[in-house]
Amino acid sequence: MSTPDLLASIQRSIKTGPATLDQLWVDHGTQWHHLGWSRAQLSLWLACTPALQRCELPSGEVAWLLNAGQGQAMPNLADELLALLQKAGRPMPLAHLISKLPAGMVVTEPMLRSAAQQDARLELKGPLIKLA
Repeated sequence: MSTPDLLASIQRSIKTGPATLDQLWVDHGTQWHHLGWSRAQLSLWLACTPALQRCELPSGEVAWLLNAGQGQAMPNLADELLALLQKAGRPMPLAHLISKLPAGMVVTEPMLRSAAQQDARLELKGPLIKLA
């Protein structure tokens, strides 16, 4: 399962109702381990993802839920990378690609690496991603 698919599955679980950071950390522990994320990184991703909104439960706990009208799937990271590389016409460094992604797309270098490794159209060469 690719990184964007993992994150989309997290969003689908939030769609069923608000979820606290603790619930998400425990319920999807395997995914966080696969991504190499800490609780702090999960918290940052939740706060930076436009499709999610912060709310307060009656118990006073902070929870996350899907914004109204945001039920659509996350864009495919590999497709975004492919489009950027085709436009540039040359291999690009991971850090540079992150800055070129669409606004609101929150990704890390490990996520880019994972997407490139799992897509036959892309190839990793050291710190660069290039078209295969």
